[in-house]
Amino acid sequence: MDFQIQIVAHEGIDKNFLTQIRRWANEVLERAGPLSLPPYLCITIWKNMEEFQAFYQREKEEFGITTGGETEFLATHDAWRGYPSIHICQEKLLGIPDPIVQGVIHHEISHAMHHGTPEFYTFRFSNRLQEAGRTYGLDLELLQQCVYFLSVAVKDWEVVQWLSEIGFGFSQQALLEHLISDTEEEQRIWEAVQDSPALKKIALAAFLKTLLPIVAMIKSGIQEAQVLRNQWNEAYGWLSEREREGLSRLAQYTMNCEGKIFQERLERAVLWLVTEPSM
Repeated sequence: MDFQIQIVAHEGIDKNFLTQIRRWANEVLERAGPLSLPPYLCITIWKNMEEFQAFYQREKEEFGITTGGETEFLATHDAWRGYPSIHICQEKLLGIPDPIVQGVIHHEISHAMHHGTPEFYTFRFSNRLQEAGRTYGLDLELLQQCVYFLSVAVKDWEVVQWLSEIGFGFSQQALLEHLISDTEEEQRIWEAVQDSPALKKIALAAFLKTLLPIVAMIKSGIQEAQVLRNQWNEAYGWLSEREREGLSRLAQYTMNCEGKIFQERLERAVLWLVTEPSM
């Protein structure tokens, strides 16, 4: 399969930053093998967040994307135009240590290889799923947010597990340690929504983004992952033991759905979260 990668660097991008992005991207691409590579991959590097956010808003309006918060991530990936795209903002990564940025680039390249088609960004809402949502207080708008956050967790699990298998577990460990080092914003959100059963479900779906990859790394036999799990328990210590155990059960349940197509795994995970009375 012919493979083409295009890197679009906006004016004013630091040359050393651009060189590092290329090098870290190639580290993953060189180990992927030709059968794993998409025909085309576009990486866009933005100078500042203002331009990046304005672009993303235009893209979402053009394609009717209703989810929010993508630009809050350290980098983003999508396939709205039918091919994998990665967006990196130099300003967003300013001051973040190189090992963590390396983990970010490895992570996004893996997303491009595993989730580089529109099916991973267009979610279905079966009658069964909508009925469960209504029963437990999630109208379609709230259900969409729940599905979105769980889709992020499922896709992150898949890429972290694959990267670990090809020898890049160290970079994902650095990234995950960074992501769970500060949960003050998550705690504020939790305090604001914990009296609403429906909004709690959405928050828990968002918290699974870091836990699910960690549990998957433990299952894969990566020794350092148990340290990460302990760090996660400490970082989210403001959740009750029941809530942390519930998230652990959801993570295990989601991984047990391996072998099914992405949309099926995602719907099963959402149904479990929405209908589980202990969550």
